[in-house]
Amino acid sequence: MIDPIRIFVGTSANNEDSEAEMVLEYSLRKNTTHPIEITWMRQTNDTDSIWGGWQTQRWSTPFSGFRWAIPEACNFHGKAIYMDVDQVNIRDIAELYATELKGYPLAARRGARFGGHEFCVVLMDCERLGDMLMPVSRMKSNPDAHHRYIAQFSGSEIVYDLDPRWNCHDGEGRSLDDIWHLHYTKMETQPWKPAWFTGKPEEHPRQDLVKFWNDMRAEAVLNGCTPILNNNTFGQYNIIGR
Repeated sequence: MIDPIRIFVGTSANNEDSEAEMVLEYSLRKNTTHPIEITWMRQTNDTDSIWGGWQTQRWSTPFSGFRWAIPEACNFHGKAIYMDVDQVNIRDIAELYATELKGYPLAARRGARFGGHEFCVVLMDCERLGDMLMPVSRMKSNPDAHHRYIAQFSGSEIVYDLDPRWNCHDGEGRSLDDIWHLHYTKMETQPWKPAWFTGKPEEHPRQDLVKFWNDMRAEAVLNGCTPILNNNTFGQYNIIGR
């Protein structure tokens, strides 16, 4: 049996991004023949859950610090991929997973927003990262842990530089056939409109990327995907026949 690709996605707690979740998972499964295992990292009131009981008041998103819990969630074994929910896959994610880390504990693209690297798509060596992170039980009670790791890791020599096409921010002047994994980074211009966003919507500068997301959503629905809004704690969706 082939071990699945482990993918952890940071998302909202109360179904606000259920359509984005549906499109992301559909695109990931569409573009690979490899089995994948997706964990939706969302806040929960269940303090026994690894995703419950966090001090999140200094996070910029409802899931910012969860990415650093991934190695422990994987029992410090093997590789895992982290990604934000506001993305669509275009190239086989197995190729990213197979990236040779060459002894580096994690890989991310270069970028200026966080001091050198963009940790919104990250390939992790869970064993090697385990030696660099505090236990999740301590992370949960430390609201500064996420920013501490960003400051410590971004731009440092412990990060392997990924091809930026694995985390392409709103197109960056590339044609769609030269993008491997598309990230809609600006909340105001995202094609879906989650309920938590209270700002003023704006036109996306790349209408071809808006059309691409809408077409992918329509294709997902045509293939049996339906967002399911099931309660106030978790959001999930159904992929019929998978």
